[in-house]
Amino acid sequence: MKRIFVAILFIFFMNTLHAQEKNVFKDKNSIFALVQNYIELNLILESFKNGDSNISEFKDNIQEIEKQKQNILTKIPLRMVSQKIDDKEVSKFLSIKQKLEQEVKTAEAKKRYYEYVDKKIKLLTLISGEHFYRSIFELEAMFIQGAQSDKIKIVIDKSIDSLKEDVSFDFSLDKEKVIDIEQLKALEIAENHLRNTVKSYNEILVYLRNNANLLETNFLFSELGLQNAINYINEQTSIESVNLGKIVISIAVIVFFYSLKFYLAKILYFFLIRLFGKNSDNIDIKTHFLEKLQGPIGWFLFVYALGICFTIVYYPVPVDIRISNILYIVYAILIAWLAINIFDSYGMVVVAKLAEKSGKREVVNLIIKILYFIIIVIAALFILAHLGFNISALIASLGIGGLAVALATKDIIANFFASVLLLFDDSFNQGDWVEISGIEGTIVEIGLRKTTIRTFDNSLVFLPNSTIMGTNIKNWSKRKIGRHVKMFIGVTYDARPEQLEKCVEDIKELLASSPLIAQVDDSALKKGGSRAKYRQNLVSVNDLEGYKNASYVSVYGFGASSIDIEVYFYTKAVDARGFREARQAILLELMKIVEKNNLSFAFPSQSLYIEKINKE
Repeated sequence: MKRIFVAILFIFFMNTLHAQEKNVFKDKNSIFALVQNYIELNLILESFKNGDSNISEFKDNIQEIEKQKQNILTKIPLRMVSQKIDDKEVSKFLSIKQKLEQEVKTAEAKKRYYEYVDKKIKLLTLISGEHFYRSIFELEAMFIQGAQSDKIKIVIDKSIDSLKEDVSFDFSLDKEKVIDIEQLKALEIAENHLRNTVKSYNEILVYLRNNANLLETNFLFSELGLQNAINYINEQTSIESVNLGKIVISIAVIVFFYSLKFYLAKILYFFLIRLFGKNSDNIDIKTHFLEKLQGPIGWFLFVYALGICFTIVYYPVPVDIRISNILYIVYAILIAWLAINIFDSYGMVVVAKLAEKSGKREVVNLIIKILYFIIIVIAALFILAHLGFNISALIASLGIGGLAVALATKDIIANFFASVLLLFDDSFNQGDWVEISGIEGTIVEIGLRKTTIRTFDNSLVFLPNSTIMGTNIKNWSKRKIGRHVKMFIGVTYDARPEQLEKCVEDIKELLASSPLIAQVDDSALKKGGSRAKYRQNLVSVNDLEGYKNASYVSVYGFGASSIDIEVYFYTKAVDARGFREARQAILLELMKIVEKNNLSFAFPSQSLYIEKINKE
């Protein structure tokens, strides 16, 4: 319920903020002003690149201009639907266009070459602008009706093709016939401006096309006709400062999706049962599956509901591309989480059965890890792509180009990748008691280059991660139940067999009944739930999770000065204090058992035999 309350406050804030933004930017940032600003920035960039100075001197200026261009590109979609077509301006535009067409024909017929080229450039500038703004107005209508990415791309592609035709001109022959140097310079500037204008139009359209999926109206918003509901609610109320229709519909959407999460996991479980088997009667599997899925499904529905609410708040304007991008990244994370949880719950049952039938546990176990890795890699690449990274260039940069750097920094890279592997391998964590390369102590930190260990004599040891990856790691903390105790009770040689048998039986009874000793029921199969039972088909779960419960008591052998009874068991406690207290209690009980059976502890001794010597 806290999640719903926060979302409601967020919707009210966003609705108010968006309404204020529309008023502030209504005149200041019109679509025309933004596009003209973009064209001017491109002209400035062109002057830097074509200037006589070294371009590296203007590196900071160029970066700042690129940032401004990117900022304009994110604003343009938000200003599309605020444009109004003025009939007078349209008539004026058509009149100027018709006049220029006539002047071009006249100049060409009279062979006034400067005037012909000059008028032709102005005419092409108008035509390219006509093609560009026509597509903008078409996109505006699509957003209001409920835009979809495939239709957005079709409109933009047509406009891009038209701009290609507009820019395919060549005035070189005509300019050769112009003698005046000043006129030639003027034509050169005008032609350069035209090319930059068409280039700017094309860049804006390509940006819109590349982000068409982020600009499309939410499917449920358009299909359910939520805009009609918004309009109806606003018609029934008279509050002008607040769009009550948007707020009411947004709250309804969040409440609906929040309640849906309790049923979607069950529906998904039902379809998986139909697809992979008939184990619906197994309560343990069903409970485990639903517990695993309710988290990611709940968050996914909540975020999807927020996405619809953003569409409602911004309507009829498309949602800000930056917000849509963030939502897509969150979707990728949640879908990866959901896929892993599905595979980790019900998928584990299917894979366990496959391993049981094939007998290839190691292979199946490796496949599971590879599938986890693939899911994470795909999600990471998707996220990087939406963060603006060029995935193809990123992958290519890892090839020959990085070979020299890799050779020069091979030790650093080796330690870095070793640290990544250690983090994912889960060999140890901070606070674990380990023994690595003869160093025993507690893990302090796993860094990008080295791992820090605090030894028990309170010294700090640093081990390179690449060294750790190539050596044995003994982790004493990776155990849940069972710390080993092995001892020998030595009794004197005057003990009778009956006494020894009774003593052994009493010790076995002590180990079987003591709450301090690990028993048969102390196992991963008992404490790990249904998942552990199915995972047992892939790997020994007790050994994997750290459960030991074996105990043995028997007469071991005849020593130099004692008959030895071997006592072998595991304490339940694995921490230092608990283990020592349990061992002490068991030792005291063993002393009582020895005394109870009238036996005596032996100690190292020597017997001296003196033979009688006959005297003659």
